Amino acid sequence: MRHRKYTPVLALAAASILGRTPLSAGPQPAEECPGAAAWVVEHPDSSYTSHAQPDGTPEVKESALLGELKVRVEKDQSARKRWLAEQGNEELASAVDSIDTENVAWLRKLISEKGFPTAAQVGEEGVHLAWILLQHADQDPKLQTDLLPTLQQRLSAGELPANDLARTTDRVLLASGKPQKYGTQFDWFAGDFSLPEPSELAKLDASRAQLGLMPLADYVCTLRKARSAAK
Repeated sequence: MRHRKYTPVLALAAASILGRTPLSAGPQPAEECPGAAAWVVEHPDSSYTSHAQPDGTPEVKESALLGELKVRVEKDQSARKRWLAEQGNEELASAVDSIDTENVAWLRKLISEKGFPTAAQVGEEGVHLAWILLQHADQDPKLQTDLLPTLQQRLSAGELPANDLARTTDRVLLASGKPQKYGTQFDWFAGDFSLPEPSELAKLDASRAQLGLMPLADYVCTLRKARSAAK
């Protein structure tokens, strides 16, 4: 796959470094990335908080769809963690590709029939889960590109974290041979999380700040720890 080397979505590992627990992750010491952890404390309503449904949230209208999203993302995450622990294993890589192929086809059908999920349908958790499937839909870059305006709408409605929009935006830009806007994508397999030179870093951080994201250096720390946890 064209993008497969770039930063995968490992919600469990990355969030646990910040002491957050989407899905079923267990927290790890926030001291591992003190800058990121401090930023989250200072921005409690940021994109890095849990996507689980809070107490008192009205029941979603389409619980079956939410359940399907949970099953598909759990399968996606489980396969990716196994493969990333053995990156040279072609059988595991093929399993990931097969899961992505199935999820892309399912997501296309869902969007053609109902559109990209809303919080009213599946809650904010479900919108984020649908985004994970889209982020890993590198087999269909046009789908990712076409849905960027929809992701922006979900963000504006408070249904999607800004970090999710940033990651898909950068994914689409890379597929088009263009430089990233937010600096979210790295060569995961090479473990290369090098920061750009100062002037470029300043530009990326300015874009990140406009979207309400933490400085890139702190974000990179969470990626390094997530990669380490995935081994």
